[in-house]
Amino acid sequence: MLEAVLFLSFMLFLVLVELWGRATPMKREASLNMSALNRVNVFKEVFVGYVNAGMLEPILAIASADETSTKSLIINLAQLLGLFSWLYLLTDAFDVSDTQQAFIYWDRISDKGAATKFPAWLKRAKNNVSEGAELSGSLFRDLALWFMLGCSMLAFFGVVAHRDVVHSHAILLMWLVLHHQSRQATAWRGTGYLHTLFAPSTALLPLEFCLNLIDQDMIGNLGDLESWRTFIEDQSGVQLIIEA
Repeated sequence: MLEAVLFLSFMLFLVLVELWGRATPMKREASLNMSALNRVNVFKEVFVGYVNAGMLEPILAIASADETSTKSLIINLAQLLGLFSWLYLLTDAFDVSDTQQAFIYWDRISDKGAATKFPAWLKRAKNNVSEGAELSGSLFRDLALWFMLGCSMLAFFGVVAHRDVVHSHAILLMWLVLHHQSRQATAWRGTGYLHTLFAPSTALLPLEFCLNLIDQDMIGNLGDLESWRTFIEDQSGVQLIIEA
């Protein structure tokens, strides 16, 4: 009974988080602190290192136990899915290859979106959306946090032991640090600190745009910086104020 009440309360909370995010528009102007961005980029390596190291334990717990209880199986599966989801989210947020590709086609091929005629062999992909389409939030990516949050909640309510969800506790602590650092670097949503804390995609996905501004291959002079700033505004609607 307790598990059912906790599950329903948890799901209601997550629905409210998603609805609040969808109802609130992006900021029109946001600052980007380059020093804070570098700190985020460094701490991400610590986070990814822990995620990679932690994946083995729930796999071994599931595979090696002779008689695994249903509760133990669910907890280990949830933590494993959470670790996989975090690896996907962090890789997506800190990998700039997709935004660089979008910028090259926007800047050099379509002349900043002004060109309308292209050769017959160059076609726009079906269901193609801009790189900024998911900046308002991604339910799929937010599952990374919610898997871990759910496991930790069960421990605090006495449903499972804390040692059974130690990876969830550790990931949540690291997320608190990474979230605060990412907010210091830049914040593009008008929903506030608490919303981005529970919706990690809204805090992290803007970084894949911002990290290009510390890439020496992308930024060679003031003109390149202005082109990227214009591209970011075109994709997200956000005007960046850069603090370097």
